[in-house]
Amino acid sequence: MLKILRIAARPTVAAARSAAPVGDRNHKRYSRRDGAVLGEYSPGNLRASIGNITGRRGSARVNAVIYVGPRSKGRKKDGYYGAMVHGGTKNQAANPFMDRALAATGALVTKVAEKKIALALQRQINKLSN
Repeated sequence: MLKILRIAARPTVAAARSAAPVGDRNHKRYSRRDGAVLGEYSPGNLRASIGNITGRRGSARVNAVIYVGPRSKGRKKDGYYGAMVHGGTKNQAANPFMDRALAATGALVTKVAEKKIALALQRQINKLSN
């Protein structure tokens, strides 16, 4: 199921990457404790970090769940700040790029997932009936 959901999510990943804003200069991330530079992010980092995230908690333990969004844990392209760009902060207006991507591809994703899951179920039924 996860393989099917990853295939179905491809259009949303592509739309989110194209809708993600790209800065015009490098940015740094600082430590709250001592002000040390924790990382430097080049323009296009958020766009490169967008991809599939496999759900592992809650209902994802029972059902296959794939999220699309900025990935951050243990990655070269760290998009930890994607939620701040999407929802805004007190110093920055919101830029809901993920909402636009989902609105553009939501119906297509549902249609592709439905078709692929039906084929997989039919294959499994055929395999068990023989």
